[in-house]
Amino acid sequence: MNVSHLLWIVLGGAAITVALSYLLRRVLPRLTRQTKSDLDDFAINALADAVIPIGLIIILILTEEDLGLTGNVKASYGVGLRTIIAIASVRYANRICSRFLTSAARRSGSEDLQQLLKSLLPLQKALVWMIGSLVLLQSLGVQMTVIWGLLSAGGIGIGLALKEPAQELFAYLMILLDKPFTLGQTIQAGSMTATVEKIGVRSTQLRSLRGELVVMSNSTLTNTTIQNFAEMNQRRMIYSVGVTYSTTLEQMKTIPLIIETIINQQEHSTFSRCHFTEFGDSSLNFELAYYIDTRDYTIALNAQQEINLKIMESFADKGIEFAFPSQTIYLENESEGSTSPQ
Repeated sequence: MNVSHLLWIVLGGAAITVALSYLLRRVLPRLTRQTKSDLDDFAINALADAVIPIGLIIILILTEEDLGLTGNVKASYGVGLRTIIAIASVRYANRICSRFLTSAARRSGSEDLQQLLKSLLPLQKALVWMIGSLVLLQSLGVQMTVIWGLLSAGGIGIGLALKEPAQELFAYLMILLDKPFTLGQTIQAGSMTATVEKIGVRSTQLRSLRGELVVMSNSTLTNTTIQNFAEMNQRRMIYSVGVTYSTTLEQMKTIPLIIETIINQQEHSTFSRCHFTEFGDSSLNFELAYYIDTRDYTIALNAQQEINLKIMESFADKGIEFAFPSQTIYLENESEGSTSPQ
């Protein structure tokens, strides 16, 4: 073992590595910050992070002969050296790929694409690590046919284990690409009405009208009928109003006019129709329909409430009574052959 030569390599390599690290971290960033592009800043930062691992690898390569290793120790040294090179290469490749995807998404100007690529970054890193591991194993002399055989045998089990995560990821991609809803919109999923607060890779967080947080898996959400109220330019309200059979003909004729006047007087409402539609079991029924020109659910309910209160007030002033479920039973007097209501 040549100790003096070994020390010169170690000390010289360490000094050069530290000097390059200082140059890349302290000196060159002052120059790159003066440019408009941030690509040079990224390149300098990436080199600064990689200079120490690269310096260590070069020192280990140059000192291998001077150490005079033999047999199993030399083989272990070679394995460790290849492992360090593989880890450093994979980390640097992941950083480059992540930077490329992020820059491409930012240049596109699409927030959905940026969110999609951000969600796919863990998958990209895992793929690079897998490729790097396979290359390392091949460089160490491992028979790849054995590795592929093990992967094929375990593929079925892995596929079954990843079935649900893959299903949720696919549903997440469908939400981002098809955009049935976005953050902040009010939707109805099944029988639940809620506001979208967060869209995650596995689940979506909804805030119901009562205030509680509802976490629903993406696959369940995409398999449910979704009504997006945020896409409505206006809301159509349609329901029935019933009055008693004691209501006079003149009162019946004025009811559509009363309701039309009340609806048109409201700020956000537009009258559509009001008709006497049915002789009910215990009421004379009118069906009214109108539009409210807002997407805000609360404003729509406030307008509907104000219209209903005005209808009640106007009916009371006109002497028109609302009907409620009731029955009139007629009993027949057999001795006198007459009937009388009870």
